[in-house]
Amino acid sequence: MRKPFAVVAALGLTLGLVLAVSPAFAQPAAQKGKGAAGQVRYFDLSASIFSELGSEAILKENRRGTTLVSAELDVCHLISPTSDRLDRFVVPLKVEGNRLTGTAQSQEGKHAVTVNLTRRAMGDNVTFEGSITSGSNTDNIRSTDNIELSEEEITDQYLGEPAIEASPANFAAAWLQALHVRVGREGLIGLADALREQNVRVVYNGLLPSCRLLRFGHYTLQVDVDAERVGAVLAKLKTVPGVTEVGFSPNPPNMQRAVRFPSAGWRDASGKLDRDKLGAAIGAAMAKAMSATLVSTSWDATMGELTVELKRPDEPVAGLKLAQLVTILTVVGPESLSSNRQSIVWIEAIASRIVDERPSPNLTFSIATEDSSEGQTSEPEDSDSLPDAIAAALKGVSWDSDKEQWRRQ
Repeated sequence: MRKPFAVVAALGLTLGLVLAVSPAFAQPAAQKGKGAAGQVRYFDLSASIFSELGSEAILKENRRGTTLVSAELDVCHLISPTSDRLDRFVVPLKVEGNRLTGTAQSQEGKHAVTVNLTRRAMGDNVTFEGSITSGSNTDNIRSTDNIELSEEEITDQYLGEPAIEASPANFAAAWLQALHVRVGREGLIGLADALREQNVRVVYNGLLPSCRLLRFGHYTLQVDVDAERVGAVLAKLKTVPGVTEVGFSPNPPNMQRAVRFPSAGWRDASGKLDRDKLGAAIGAAMAKAMSATLVSTSWDATMGELTVELKRPDEPVAGLKLAQLVTILTVVGPESLSSNRQSIVWIEAIASRIVDERPSPNLTFSIATEDSSEGQTSEPEDSDSLPDAIAAALKGVSWDSDKEQWRRQ
């Protein structure tokens, strides 16, 4: 399903497709395919079966050599073109001469489903023809030029789930602010109640029902959390009933503006970060690197992010008394779950604006961005000097993007 949906509900339907099989597939298993190794292939019929209902329709074929032994049809769909509610059915199909037949019950609505399929193959292209009956309504189907897919291909498109790394070696390999939680449908409310006490931020999209939810029976939620509290929140989530898996995405964070520094002097005996002291040191280093004045430093109460605001003169015309305000967002956390002897600061975002410092009424300004090469962004001058400036102030090292490792001191 390409779009999120708000609610899952029932739809009564009876399904009939007729399958005409090519001679090679029509032969009994005891003949042409005898002794051959089994194989599984798939067809994506989403554009043909319930296409107006935004369906995911997957036909799975079990073969022995060139002989079709059995099949299974998995269809997830909207219950109507104007609804966001979903239903799904999985129908095991058996070989009956030149036909595949089967019956089942829809997953959400518990309605009877009947399937008949007709299959014609010409070279590598396969055509499916038949009809779908839902109550008194019948929909005729003709799906042409279908190419078989491997299990890897269909998994990448429909059947796979995002990987979760339970305990990454360090946070250069996984982003420490984002926990990923798998929880059964019946455990979602309990998980939400547990999260209310943790002062975290839940990514809403994970709550929306989807074909993946109907297929696997669980939600996968992203929970954004203060990097300094991630270990405690992780331990708490492991105890919540219905949670089957919790950890981090194995995708590495952007390390281009990261700095690794010894925690000694910045954490107390219990490992708690001295945020006032560290924020002042980082802010002063940034101000020096950008020839600016430090205006403020502040830590976000939920995400624990450090925001540094700097100001420096910007007078293209004498007498205007303009200034550039630079806002820098950073994240600070331990190097790994198992040890906070080393810490890391990531520069996440840098933004700037021009302000009129004369008495009110003031001018307001916008900046027209110049055309730039793909992948490049316009940032305040001297932004690239910030990682090395922070590393020098904290007696740490910056990241070597070419070697993909920390620089040596």
